Amino acid sequence: MARDVTDWTNACLQCVCAKRGPEVRAPLMSITTSYPFEVVGLDYLSLGRPEDRWPCILVMTDLFSKYAQAVPTKDQSAATTARTVYNNWIQKFGCPERILTDRGAAFESSIFKELCRIYGCKKSRTTAYWPQGNGGCERVNQTLLGLLNSLSETEHGQWADRLPALVQAYNNTVHSTTGFTPHYVVFGRHARLPVDWSTGLGPEEQPQTLQGWVNSHHKALQNAYEAVRRQTQKRQALDQRRYDKRTHKTPLLPGERVLVRNFRRRAKGKLGVRWSPEPFVVVSQLSEGSPVYILRPEGKETPTRTVHRNNLRTCPLTDLQPRQHEPRHDSSPQTDKKNP
Repeated sequence: MARDVTDWTNACLQCVCAKRGPEVRAPLMSITTSYPFEVVGLDYLSLGRPEDRWPCILVMTDLFSKYAQAVPTKDQSAATTARTVYNNWIQKFGCPERILTDRGAAFESSIFKELCRIYGCKKSRTTAYWPQGNGGCERVNQTLLGLLNSLSETEHGQWADRLPALVQAYNNTVHSTTGFTPHYVVFGRHARLPVDWSTGLGPEEQPQTLQGWVNSHHKALQNAYEAVRRQTQKRQALDQRRYDKRTHKTPLLPGERVLVRNFRRRAKGKLGVRWSPEPFVVVSQLSEGSPVYILRPEGKETPTRTVHRNNLRTCPLTDLQPRQHEPRHDSSPQTDKKNP
């Protein structure tokens, strides 16, 4: 009886979609960069204060130096996004080689794509419902939230005016990954701040010719870039070893049937199923060794989907029809009440 019950529940569509399923945790894949402004991550940070004049913050982060810019915006429209990136990043530092974003409507708009096309910038995006794909920018979001929460109650209403000073403090603080301040990695020198004068630290640079300054500045930047590469690789290797201790690497093969995590489960509260009942078929892996897979709905010629491995589980069912409870038949003989 126990074996029959186990087989029955394993073949039940409702049970399969509602249960957590086998634990899957793909290995960590780090983004590799070699110089400042090679890859810049963009993301919107919402404070959840609709009564504010600026309800959103567009955060822009260089994934090599960790240099960040944060600009309050009135909305997350495509025009606002393109204008903010152009005015606050491209005009100041030039266009990066690649821009990494999520799949937000503003970043996928034709206006933003046209901006990237004009400047010859590549545009890449993370997989749906996987913010870890833009982890560098997400980490800056957490830091900014912590800095904004450090403001007093009276300053919360003027957080937009305090934001530039908080971003400056972040850019001039030694980053735990690189071992340098983001400002130094980008500009090759430390910013002059009031704290330097209050502690008795004056300018250390000696007067020199233009060519001499260019040579020394170039050498300082080369040394900083090399040190950042070594330190970043060391930190990424350490994080990967820690993360991979709990990984369960189970790659998928082309043609394999899978179920996709139900990303709209919150709409139904705690009674929502964990996995969507519609099966998908693996088309291919995005790249060799990548934990991202390209899927298509089984038996349909609809557009493909790109999903992270942690949001997939192998489909244990051959028939994805809801199980119906069979009517119970009583084998005892029926007696006629009229003719006992």
